Amino acid sequence: MKKSNRCLYLDNKQNLTIEEKEVPTPGADQVLVKIAANGICGSDVHFFSEGRLGNFVVTTPYIPGHEASGTIVACGVNANRYSEGQRVVIEPGIACGQCHFCKGGRYNLCKDVVFLSAPPIDGTFCDYLCINENYVFPIPDSLSFEDAALAEALAVAIHTMNRVQVRAGETGVIVGAGPIGLLTLQAFKAAGGGRAICLDLIEKRLETAKKLGADEAFAPNGGCNLDNLGDVIFETAGSNVATAKLFQMAKYGGRVAQVGWPSGNKVELDVATFMDKELDYIAVNRYANVFETAVTWLSDGRIKTNEIITQRYSFDDAPEAFKWALKHPSETIKVIVNNGA
Repeated sequence: MKKSNRCLYLDNKQNLTIEEKEVPTPGADQVLVKIAANGICGSDVHFFSEGRLGNFVVTTPYIPGHEASGTIVACGVNANRYSEGQRVVIEPGIACGQCHFCKGGRYNLCKDVVFLSAPPIDGTFCDYLCINENYVFPIPDSLSFEDAALAEALAVAIHTMNRVQVRAGETGVIVGAGPIGLLTLQAFKAAGGGRAICLDLIEKRLETAKKLGADEAFAPNGGCNLDNLGDVIFETAGSNVATAKLFQMAKYGGRVAQVGWPSGNKVELDVATFMDKELDYIAVNRYANVFETAVTWLSDGRIKTNEIITQRYSFDDAPEAFKWALKHPSETIKVIVNNGA
């Protein structure tokens, strides 16, 4: 075990710096995870570029990151679910376990949830992290740490399928072909969905969507007809313009899932179309009870990752990784930062 813990800090002036800290000691119910790989999430990039996302604002230096995999290297005195050496993926939302939502299985709605990397809570861009043993999940040796780091994003996609209750043979429209969109595309197919249409403004992402199973992929511009495209519409881009058109895209009696978070938090919607079509508008807030499924789908090949991971950086170059993700959106889908041995 290293004697120091490299930590990547983001401050309220959007500066990224690596600092050496002591390796933490796990609490009684915690395990100490040696982080192997981290994915850079779109939310991480928002905090880096804008200093905020939704109601979360960067006010003091904190450690970003919540898409992480690694190995357990120590266990607290009461932590007995796993042994040292177990390869795991981290679920970053630690709920209270006592409230109405936690006891009802919807712990993602817990008001006292502690979510790693939601400012000012430190996240996973470090060498070592202590976390409650109930929020790590074993991964097989056949699954690489890089691919396992996608489990958190895939969990969003699988939770979305559970929320909309995909029916066999339905047509799905995925708005946005970024990491969440491409995983939503594959999860839709894996859940029994039929024809899948992907919309994005970046040609390279449309090409990737086709490689990952999209039956059709095109840019929603140039006067193309967006009326009644699908039975279920997934907004994964966080686009205000796209969100305003979701009801138009849905067939009569369809469902619309809001997965992305539009900027400014408010969008003008066509309520008349919403009511005329008698649509269901479904919100997606992270995930609950899906990490084991995410690991299974990544491990058995239902989810392809080779087209999603587009750049790799070492931990020492993590600040450059963030800058790349911000400045090269048309060339980037998912950036992975590897901590090294």
